[in-house]
Amino acid sequence: MLLSARSHRLRASLLITSCLAALPLAAHAQDTAPAPAPDDAIANEIVVVGSQIKNLKTAGELPVSVVSDDDISAIAPTSAADLLQALPANGTMNFNGTDTVSGGVHSARGDVASVNLRSIGSGNTLVLLNGRRLVQHPGTQTEDSVPVSTVNMNTLPVRGIKRMEVLHDGASAIYGSDAVAGVINTVLDDSFEGLRVGGELGFAENTDKMKYSADLQGGWTFNEGRTHLSLALSYYEATKVWASELDYAGASDRRGFVADTPFAGDLSFDNRSSSTPWGQFTAANAVPGLTSSGGVFHIQPGSMSGCSGALSDGLCIADGSLQRDLRYDINSSRTMSPGIKRGNAFAFITHDFGDFEFYSELSYYRARTDEYRGESSILSSARFNISRDAYWNPLGAAGNPNRVSGFDIPEEGVDLTLTNYRVVDAGLRHIRVDNDSFRLLGGFRGAWGNWDWDTAGLYSEATTKDVTFDRISNTLFSQALNRTDASGYNPFNGGNLANPNWGDASVNSPETIDSFLVDVSRYAKTTLALADFKVSNGSLLSLPGGDVGIALGVEWRRTSFSEDYDDRLDGTTNFIDAVTGEMINQSDIMGSSVAGDASGSRNVYSAFTELAVPLVSRDMDVPLVRALNLQLAGRFEHYSDVGSVFRPKFAASWYPFDQLQIRGSYAEGFRAPNLEQLNTDVTTRVSTVIDYYACQASVNKGDIASLGACAGNDRVEERRFGNTQLKPEKNASYSIGAVFTPAPRWTLTVDYWHIKQRNLVGIFGAENIAALDYVSRLQGNGGLSGVHRADPTADDIAFYQGSGLDPLGEMVQIDDIFTNLDTRTSAGIDFGLYYQPPETPIGSFDIKFNASYLDKAYQGLSPQAQQIQSVLGAEVPLEAVGDLIERDGRPKWQASGTLTWKKDGWAAGLFGRYVGSYYDTGVVQDETNAYWKVDDWFTMNAYLQHTFQEGALSGSRVRFGVRNLLDSKPPFLDATYGYDASLASAEGRFFYTSIQASF
Repeated sequence: MLLSARSHRLRASLLITSCLAALPLAAHAQDTAPAPAPDDAIANEIVVVGSQIKNLKTAGELPVSVVSDDDISAIAPTSAADLLQALPANGTMNFNGTDTVSGGVHSARGDVASVNLRSIGSGNTLVLLNGRRLVQHPGTQTEDSVPVSTVNMNTLPVRGIKRMEVLHDGASAIYGSDAVAGVINTVLDDSFEGLRVGGELGFAENTDKMKYSADLQGGWTFNEGRTHLSLALSYYEATKVWASELDYAGASDRRGFVADTPFAGDLSFDNRSSSTPWGQFTAANAVPGLTSSGGVFHIQPGSMSGCSGALSDGLCIADGSLQRDLRYDINSSRTMSPGIKRGNAFAFITHDFGDFEFYSELSYYRARTDEYRGESSILSSARFNISRDAYWNPLGAAGNPNRVSGFDIPEEGVDLTLTNYRVVDAGLRHIRVDNDSFRLLGGFRGAWGNWDWDTAGLYSEATTKDVTFDRISNTLFSQALNRTDASGYNPFNGGNLANPNWGDASVNSPETIDSFLVDVSRYAKTTLALADFKVSNGSLLSLPGGDVGIALGVEWRRTSFSEDYDDRLDGTTNFIDAVTGEMINQSDIMGSSVAGDASGSRNVYSAFTELAVPLVSRDMDVPLVRALNLQLAGRFEHYSDVGSVFRPKFAASWYPFDQLQIRGSYAEGFRAPNLEQLNTDVTTRVSTVIDYYACQASVNKGDIASLGACAGNDRVEERRFGNTQLKPEKNASYSIGAVFTPAPRWTLTVDYWHIKQRNLVGIFGAENIAALDYVSRLQGNGGLSGVHRADPTADDIAFYQGSGLDPLGEMVQIDDIFTNLDTRTSAGIDFGLYYQPPETPIGSFDIKFNASYLDKAYQGLSPQAQQIQSVLGAEVPLEAVGDLIERDGRPKWQASGTLTWKKDGWAAGLFGRYVGSYYDTGVVQDETNAYWKVDDWFTMNAYLQHTFQEGALSGSRVRFGVRNLLDSKPPFLDATYGYDASLASAEGRFFYTSIQASF
């Protein structure tokens, strides 16, 4: 503790010293940067998102939130991910670069952040940069058991953003696919003049995490004011954090954190792994007195009870399965937050030709992350045969120096199967992910009379290279196990006697370990090519209520993806058994299932039209109708792979009097299946399911009270098959809201929204299929053909004795196919409060508050789900179906707000964020069947800054800030690191200082 406190004081001193030392650098400033214009009220802002009609006032007419530069200062984000999580309407950030353990190499790892408006899933929000699409991130991962893709929001800088516009409304009719929940458009500052440089340095109080950033923004005008160049460069670096630095994250066994709750002792909170250095084996022939009747035995410390045969070095053999006290504390061996290095570069060039203008965007993003994951362990579908002739086999042939004595072992020895083992002495897996993307855009815009026109071409490309160093080749490991001399690998030497739950004090030789270590890569690439032509006219014709606006446009875009897995992962190089010479598994990498290479592309042709129709204006003096405006839009898109679709939208804005606006909309939307869902033949994942048939045997024998109390989890390979017959997801949404401005400086908004999605792409899910297999057996149908089981062993037969059920082997594989599922209905209410008090003697203030209430989230039940529910009732919970409200990352309430103050160069700001409570359905109380409640969470950021207004430092700024001012810990739940990384942050109080100099 003393060293930690000294370290923090040292870092604080360094921050302050660095800041003060850097101030003289600003003395070289030549000119004072122009003061920013005061923010307009939100209802008067001209925004891009929501309409294709140029200069249409959509803020206020449509439910649009604008995150301004002042808001960004108060939020103090270090990435676009931080900025997104400040939006109450944004749900779980399932692509977050932190909680990627379950998917392993199949997850989108690295510096990646997704957006999830309305909590209806990643990929349902369209993301734009300066009004045009961004390329999808190359890495996909499963969400609700299907591969989904997303735009990587971290490709956007947090410096140089002019504003972020969030349309909380369906907009497929205007923008096309993906705009189901809304649209986020980031507008970068392409008209900056001068030169500005800055830097930031900070540290966390609860860990050793440090962050550094530097940025440069410049703008220059040439050719007598006709040519303008803007440039924005930024660099960010953050150090990694080990899970062991935090008590709740570093402990795999978290039962101590729930000791004073009704969940005391619940094994769901014991996440220690059954894969340990204490090897678990099955002998080809049972050895009386040494193994179980099925030949099962394991290695353990000789000091523990249950030893059946002594080994050297304080070890012994014990029959049966591994005791819980020997499970492995996996969180002690991995990072929870990777080290990150990120760079962004943006350039904008415009040139005025007189009658029209050329404009262009050039951007480049690169990020590297480094993290460490626990040691490799074997899959149930990729077990290892150990020959009776292997040097270290304790049941080996007579003459083997390691053969145990005192038991009736055949002279020729006994072959073994290594069924569960963690190769701890091979060390941690080092994961390095490089993400790159670039964007090139060039276009022309101008006017013909009252018609504005805009045309552009865009090409963008993103790549991900995911490399894991020091993985284990199954084939090479099998060979090392079966060597006949002392150079062979010894899995019988146990772990750490002093600490049986972590580490390995009995390591094999480095030469032996190096013989089976390999590096494994996954390379993925996505592209986006786009060309469009748009025209708009704000005064097509005049009506008594005003001028009718129109927009027309056509667009072509081509998207592609390719995914190239390492030869040892994609089935090219298989796991070949050293004993039999047969293929054991298509994947040759320990702990990873096979994943085939995949690629695909599509062309999309679209056309849209939009009308803005003012029916009544204030000049008409119609009672209770100060203004009435309509928006009508429709879009047709033809996909080269899934057909055509047309979607309309209608929106209306009615002012009964000047201070009150009533607004509403009806929109139909769509989302095409992503390319991986269509083009991947099969993907294989390891899933954890409950074998309810085995649970019923335990109930029948009186071992457990009910199926709901069953804690027997089986690890199975789940094969998910792509489907070229998938149809686009369709949806219908409506919203109705009000904007009330009781005084010029006050604005209050409320909007109710409702989205019904049809043909959702998904799979039934391994957990649900396992339950349906049990129902099938109950009804005498013999189980499902897609559930594959091993032959029953002698131990299985013994387990089922006295239960009245026929013995079955364990589940090893489950098949499922991507399909269009039933409907999902979501609904909620958004609230907004905006207030700019009059100027006071102590300065000016600005207050903004937003909140979102999730009222409904219901996934329709398929006929199979209804069958499970009708037979088993609530005793067996269904996965991702039924009422989802306040379940697994869907809190009812989220809110955020900012308070900023300015006076004579001084400024300060507060930002607060609230996330409501919800339930973790992965933990069920044995007696009440209640779920674990995840507490609500509130965090606050604060800053104080001074901008020099005179002298040599004029235009330069110094800031001191604190993120998570209250040092709020994330709510505890049964997750990888003890908290929900998709909604909360484990970063404690974080101090930072920054400087900015203008030239």
